[in-house]
Amino acid sequence: MPINAMKNLTVILVDPPDDEAPSVTLRSEQGELVAFCYPCSLKVGDVIANRLTVLDADVRAAYLSDWPADQKEALSSDYLERISHYAYRGRGRVIDAERGLVEVQGFVIEMGAANEGHVDFEINRLDISL
Repeated sequence: MPINAMKNLTVILVDPPDDEAPSVTLRSEQGELVAFCYPCSLKVGDVIANRLTVLDADVRAAYLSDWPADQKEALSSDYLERISHYAYRGRGRVIDAERGLVEVQGFVIEMGAANEGHVDFEINRLDISL
């Protein structure tokens, strides 16, 4: 899917609502996540571009290009698991290796992934960059 065809994200919770750096819960068509936002003027119901960033991430290929097709297919399912307040681990599909963009559960995250296919990742802090 082209990057410009990605659906926007909806703000469903800003906590605390009047803090300069609140936790913001976002919804895509496939899931929800909580991200760090600073400075933040978002409010519930706002719609933002689908492009999140990371403070720090460990990204590695889920499989190598010469692996058998059945092994690649088995390692090509997306998942996203929250492991701390703004930290996540998961697997997503690289949609733009040049820009380091990974799509997982409807979210586009810039994390420096340079390979093709799927990647496993661990994010220390997921950010909204406005």
